[in-house]
Amino acid sequence: MKSTTNIPRREFLKLSAISGTFLAVGCSPMSGKQSPVNVSGNAIELNQYIKIDTSGKVTLFNHRPEMGQGTFQSVPMVLAEELEVDVNEVEIKQSIADRGLYGDQMVVGSRTIQTNFELLRNMGAAAKEMLIQAGAKKWGIAPGECYAENGIVKRRSDEQAFGYGDLVEEASKLSAPANPKLKDPKDFKIIGTSMKRRDTPLKVNGSAVFGSDIYVEGMLHASVERSPVFLGKVISFDDTEARKIPGVRHVVKTQRPVWGRTREGVAVVADDYWTAQKARKLLKIKWDNQKLETHSTASLMSGFKEASKHKGDILHENGDVDKALSGNKIVEAAYETPYQSHTCMEPMCAIVDVRDGEAEFWGSSQNPNGVKSALAKQMGLSEDKVTVNYTFMGGGFGRRSMTDFAEEAADISKQVGAPVKVTWSREDDMTQGPFRACSYNTCKGVLDKEGQLLALIHKVTAQEIRNQVGNKNEAGRQLMGGVNTDYTIPNFQVRGVLQKLYIPITYWRAVYHSTNTFAHESFIDEMAVTAGKDPLEFRLGMLKDHPRFTKVLQTVAEKTNWYNRMPDTGYGVAIVERSGAYVAMVAEVSMVNGEIKPVKFTTAVDVGICINPDTVMAQTNGSVVMGLTAAYKSAHTIKNGQVVENNFHNYKMMTIGECPELETIVIKSNEKPEGAGEAGLPTCAPALTNAIFNLTGKRVRKLPFDLKTLS
Repeated sequence: MKSTTNIPRREFLKLSAISGTFLAVGCSPMSGKQSPVNVSGNAIELNQYIKIDTSGKVTLFNHRPEMGQGTFQSVPMVLAEELEVDVNEVEIKQSIADRGLYGDQMVVGSRTIQTNFELLRNMGAAAKEMLIQAGAKKWGIAPGECYAENGIVKRRSDEQAFGYGDLVEEASKLSAPANPKLKDPKDFKIIGTSMKRRDTPLKVNGSAVFGSDIYVEGMLHASVERSPVFLGKVISFDDTEARKIPGVRHVVKTQRPVWGRTREGVAVVADDYWTAQKARKLLKIKWDNQKLETHSTASLMSGFKEASKHKGDILHENGDVDKALSGNKIVEAAYETPYQSHTCMEPMCAIVDVRDGEAEFWGSSQNPNGVKSALAKQMGLSEDKVTVNYTFMGGGFGRRSMTDFAEEAADISKQVGAPVKVTWSREDDMTQGPFRACSYNTCKGVLDKEGQLLALIHKVTAQEIRNQVGNKNEAGRQLMGGVNTDYTIPNFQVRGVLQKLYIPITYWRAVYHSTNTFAHESFIDEMAVTAGKDPLEFRLGMLKDHPRFTKVLQTVAEKTNWYNRMPDTGYGVAIVERSGAYVAMVAEVSMVNGEIKPVKFTTAVDVGICINPDTVMAQTNGSVVMGLTAAYKSAHTIKNGQVVENNFHNYKMMTIGECPELETIVIKSNEKPEGAGEAGLPTCAPALTNAIFNLTGKRVRKLPFDLKTLS
């Protein structure tokens, strides 16, 4: 299949990280086997992550998509640390999408460093040892008499040196060591330092390439009118007026799969996007909406509340909760959270060309190999007949881990016999989903005579991402995400009540932690107040055997002067563990002109070994902004079976002027590195509402809420 790219205004980012043929002697992370060996020119690949040419130029490949979370810098930082090169002096490129070379390349759940840290270190260290061996061979000495530093191999006896470029060809003939020696963390020079991200200037000056930027020769544009109530089927459509618009080439029925259900639509395919969009508005479609027009947010939540009366499935249990609850004064509370959309600044878009027994994709994806597998299955092709070209992303937050938008483009391309770019409008993006699940959480608790938490039962009533269709009705453990089981509570039970609805849901930043933590940490606060205890001390009392939670709590207490707080200011605290990272947050609020104003959010985060503290701080601050937006700015509601909020005029975002002061403290640690991309979000809502209670005495148990009504 012939396909070319031509990007107006921007030079195209070459997505093939390995062009031409290079010597490859690295180990596949999946199999540990030697890669095929090929040599051409002066570019030599020591493994799938590291390439050095004979002039000494070093290229490091980032194997995970970059959606703003920092992998474009952090992955090369780990490689450069063990390779002994200055990461600022090397070229960073995006790798190709190749499961055989790189394993799972999907970015979701803050897994990039968490799951690949040791692999990346070993790749860097193995390449360094090969270069040292090559230098030793040239000098005729033992490798132990040499060392590597700043892209140079030196002889210890007299400091004679070879640059990596002088040694790379000889090194490429050697076998990669299976167990290279890794640095002691105390000797890290790169890991743990705050470095400027290499992708930031590209995004500031406009040269970074996103999926929306790409143009493929011969490409047509499609805009799709989809069922407004998700399960609607196309009965018929009249495209007479749409076809009168100059530039319209085709009008076809299309579909895309979303978590086991088929979503139908009618696509207008034209020479440019605006023509397709204009013609789309002239379509007359008759929908079979499956009698879902009667559904509303009120009716859906009423069903959640009724379902919450059921016992549900036990997801976690210790002690005897039923016995502890009987005969004691029970504290009860219920908490509600709404649907949320991902609202990526770059709406969904994909280019797919299906022709001549092959398929090719261009676009922004968190899941490049998932796209490859999905298109191969959809089109009945082997995966080697599918090429995936992935770019920077203008936001992902879990939405771009799905493949539905690529499959929709593939379906249209196959029908019209040309490469097709499907671009979702902002209204499409907000109203079609999939969304973050809404939820209804109920909590019951009992204190002992000393005011300690004796028993707690937390019940989550919600949809479950991986169990939206079919006959399986058990609530999965994923449903309890964000319910803190690290607290020492003698009798503790978590239950899940599964709801199955027609509204599609998927992963959203921090997933169930973004809803359940609001309920759990709010209720812990309510129990502390009932016990007449300081909320932060109440938590510390249940975490005596957990040094990492204790450390982050003590850090925010010190930073906010918790024990000597300012008058006329409300303080609230919340904690969470997300993706292995431990977070404590203190919110400060005040009353300004009769309205609650969030003043400052102080966060302590322990991610273990921190690759780039500046990135972790940015990730955390971004999480806080997103978390606060979801807490009191935005929500999706349902009316007549469809989503009401369709753009930023009625689905509000936090503005710069509204943002409180943010301070993030990254805890120094030698624990294994964990995920930082989502950990700062779950504590935002409970820390804020706990602070509001501290200031006003009013409890907030439903999100979003209006700050003006709490004075």
